[in-house]
Amino acid sequence: MKTHHTHLRSAVAAAGLAAAALLAMLALTGAPAAAAKPKIYECQHPVVTGMEAVNPKGVTPQEACKVVRSLGKFLSKPANIRKLYECKGAGGHTPVLKMDEFEGWKLKLQNYNFIMYKPGASFRVTGTDFPVNCS
Repeated sequence: MKTHHTHLRSAVAAAGLAAAALLAMLALTGAPAAAAKPKIYECQHPVVTGMEAVNPKGVTPQEACKVVRSLGKFLSKPANIRKLYECKGAGGHTPVLKMDEFEGWKLKLQNYNFIMYKPGASFRVTGTDFPVNCS
């Protein structure tokens, strides 16, 4: 009987070591964790162009949406679109900002993402062909 318990303990210990080794291998391979979904706040009601504030940090969604709607109103005039950005590059498909600030928010394009930021606060602005479109 004593031999049976010894073999059983050895088998359990071996299984535990194998599981630990498998977990360590998964950790070392950098198995991807589930990607966090962006927090998207629809700023326009009823929706027309899909003006959205995405992942606001350091600012409430309501505050972010207020400036997004104001940007939408500004861009409703074609002359203001030309003030904000121009399309350059091969075929004119690369947006380049001409303005670097809007209503106290700094503006930047990063990998085609339109970002508004100020110290301690930021959010991305998206929508259907909004706020820039060089397609």
